[in-house]
Amino acid sequence: MTRFVSIGDLVTDVYYDKNLRLIGADGGVTVFNIACNLQNMGFNTFAFGTCGDDFLGQISIRSLNDCGVKNDIFLNKNIKTKAYHIRRILKDGEYCYKSIKYSPYTKKSSWYEGSYIKEKYILSKINKNDILIFDNLNTKNQFIIDNASNIKLLDLGLYDEFEELTNDEIIAKLKNKFEIINLNERVEKFLLTKLNLDNSVDLNKIINAKLMIITRGKNGNDFIFNNKKYSFKLKCIFNEVDDSGAGDAFFATIIKNWMNNNMQIDESKFEIWFNDTSSLIKSVLRRVGSRTYMKKMYKVSKKDILNN
Repeated sequence: MTRFVSIGDLVTDVYYDKNLRLIGADGGVTVFNIACNLQNMGFNTFAFGTCGDDFLGQISIRSLNDCGVKNDIFLNKNIKTKAYHIRRILKDGEYCYKSIKYSPYTKKSSWYEGSYIKEKYILSKINKNDILIFDNLNTKNQFIIDNASNIKLLDLGLYDEFEELTNDEIIAKLKNKFEIINLNERVEKFLLTKLNLDNSVDLNKIINAKLMIITRGKNGNDFIFNNKKYSFKLKCIFNEVDDSGAGDAFFATIIKNWMNNNMQIDESKFEIWFNDTSSLIKSVLRRVGSRTYMKKMYKVSKKDILNN
């Protein structure tokens, strides 16, 4: 049976109201949000990763378990689990949630760059029919990408790791590596500027993904396939309580439709695929937390955060 395997360092999302009272905490980060969504859709999923041997790490692991995602997570006693601390703020007359990487209580961050996954161990545990999912191209992820013959999917929302690389080094990380690549428009803009390209069609001619998708938030999405661009606009704009996880739900729905189409990419189905994302995105946007449409957020106390 095909297994979707998400790989990376675990992240815990901690939510606060506008007065910095704790709302709760839950597992987060793109690659594992995608796994939780796919599991909820009925697919077979697995997560390989690492986190700190601490309170927030246990929340991330518990969240995977409660979403039904089987996992093999290494507890590293030398690190603190990565955490986004997300506060409700008033912006332009409307409330939204803003993510930061440090605790508002301590002003300290547990965020680390790079990765602590055990890449050689993970590579030894991958099955030949697994479909691998990544959300960044750090050195350890890239080792797995370059040494596994499996089908691979990439959802890339940040470009920091590209900033110090040459054009050839960036292209080497991406070219002929992925069946489907999902980029947000910030990453698209960076790559177009860095590689001196005119548009995303030219970008995919170099990267050569079977399908490239550009997410543009309320402006819809572009599908790049066979050197053509297919653009789709949202038919209705949803009221957003919290937009974290909406893009992950979108990509998971595209993956679902791709799988249901026998892993064939067919431009005649793009509009159907795009429209199918609306219901799930609405469910995610109307709740606080990227997974709370599937399960409740976990209660935490200020003491829990201070002692983590």
